[in-house]
Amino acid sequence: MAFDSVLADHLASTFGASAQDRVRLRDAFVQHYAGVWRFLRRLGVVADRVDDASQQVFLVAIEALPRIVPGCERAFLYGTAVRIAHGIRRRGEREITGLDVDLGSSPAPSPDELTDQKRAREMLDQVLERVDLDARAVFVLFEIEGFTVPEIADLLKIPIGTAASRLRRSREQFQILVGSLARTPGGSRA
Repeated sequence: MAFDSVLADHLASTFGASAQDRVRLRDAFVQHYAGVWRFLRRLGVVADRVDDASQQVFLVAIEALPRIVPGCERAFLYGTAVRIAHGIRRRGEREITGLDVDLGSSPAPSPDELTDQKRAREMLDQVLERVDLDARAVFVLFEIEGFTVPEIADLLKIPIGTAASRLRRSREQFQILVGSLARTPGGSRA
């Protein structure tokens, strides 16, 4: 069954959420589900688990609705996504996983464009996999999801200086890794 805003609303009412909280959850789902999904993917959650992980983020949000400050839903969702991604990665290190063949679909019209986009995503994922996990979270939140450094610091519960330092470190690692990827014949991993 697809996890959609109607299901989110139903689950929120099942958990006894007020009408106002149900509206907040439905709005948060519509506005942030795709971003949370992408964020989890970029944090290394494999394609066959990212849907479940995204749903788990919203299930946690349903239970926490009364404690989430209105207007802070986005920060709560992304903070929860970080913790869920870390948990999946820890469990994944103990499991044998299948091949990650499909990184998702794209609405691009031509097969060549689809292929190019897929290659670009695969290359981005290859590079991001090699960036330190703490720095990667900050990098993805800042560079891809558009959070500010103070928002990231608040979200990850770290000092602003630490967030800025991790961003600087992740950018340096990213540049080095992209440079080494560009020098490798065919642009593949060495």
